[in-house]
Amino acid sequence: MSDNTQDEQPNGAEKDDGPVRIRAKRQWVNLRGNSLDARVGDDLVGTMGNDLRAYVGKPRAAALASVPEAPADVVEAIRRGLTDVGFRVHMLDLPSGPEASSTAALESVYEGLAETGVNGDDVAVAVGGVRALSTASFACHTWCGGLTLAQVPLDPTTALLAGVTPLALDLPGAERMVTQDGSARYVYCDLDVVDGTRTDEAALFARALFVTSAMADSDKSFGRLFDRANDIAALDRAAICDQLVDCMKSRGKIISSTSVAVRQSIDYGTTFVHALRPLVGEGVPSSTLLAEGMRFSARLSVAQGGLSVDDMLTQDELLDRLELGYVECSVDPAAMAAALKAERFRRSNKFMLELPRSLGRVRLAAVEDDQLAEHAVAWCSAR
Repeated sequence: MSDNTQDEQPNGAEKDDGPVRIRAKRQWVNLRGNSLDARVGDDLVGTMGNDLRAYVGKPRAAALASVPEAPADVVEAIRRGLTDVGFRVHMLDLPSGPEASSTAALESVYEGLAETGVNGDDVAVAVGGVRALSTASFACHTWCGGLTLAQVPLDPTTALLAGVTPLALDLPGAERMVTQDGSARYVYCDLDVVDGTRTDEAALFARALFVTSAMADSDKSFGRLFDRANDIAALDRAAICDQLVDCMKSRGKIISSTSVAVRQSIDYGTTFVHALRPLVGEGVPSSTLLAEGMRFSARLSVAQGGLSVDDMLTQDELLDRLELGYVECSVDPAAMAAALKAERFRRSNKFMLELPRSLGRVRLAAVEDDQLAEHAVAWCSAR
């Protein structure tokens, strides 16, 4: 069920004092054993209290957890909205930064929930980045058998990931090994809060996620993104809003599939990101690595006869339209091939990579050592 109504000025004209305001687009997103009520648009923060009151029936307690960098006015607006409809609000601090994905951070969230006294009949609202909201999702899912969670992301990447495909937790020496399914009940992606027209790394990584998700979903999803790409790059708020909704829906469809092969396609391009990160350093943005991972995977698939050259070039054009760049540093091809294999063998006894078979279809495929080495040399030589 979705509401794709858009509230704009007549003839699409902008107001004199600012951009066109986008009325909330509501999309039910399928998760594994659950569903997510995702809302994207303007002026969403003020509606949360009424929504959560309707969900629980009789308001009692609400845990409002936020990261230190969350805008104070946003947190206060949420607190006031919850209080106005009858919730007794308990304020909590959420961990931030790289350590927010650790089990120690998860334990601190548990301790905060315990201090508030909230239980499975109450609600929680979490405001933060992708690591913080992913950890909050894990904590709320397991607290008293399930505590209703509403997420308020601070950037577009968090909006796409934290509710539908939250990040795994890290253990010492074992990063991203404690995986979880999405379990949040609501995501409020307020375009003013996430700043839908930003052009920083969070926005560029969201654009890369648009592509990898559409490539794994369907040719129709890919076609819609291709048609919107120029408008997204031009920072058209309506196009960005539509694509955020579309991408969340696509990711939910993929991870909730009954087919294991389809679910595995959600990681298209990410093996490349994790494997290459130690080799290129922190100076290369993750959005660039993810785009390069898709380019590299497409060429491997063409060599195997799985993807047509035309489709490979179409994906290249889409990445260029979205202004997703190229790695420009020296990488040793032998080290690159070894890193890709090591990353896969961390989680599997088989070396297989997510390769596109057509626009909108990605599957795991075995890659022979000589073929991997050949493409690693070609990729590194082009830097």
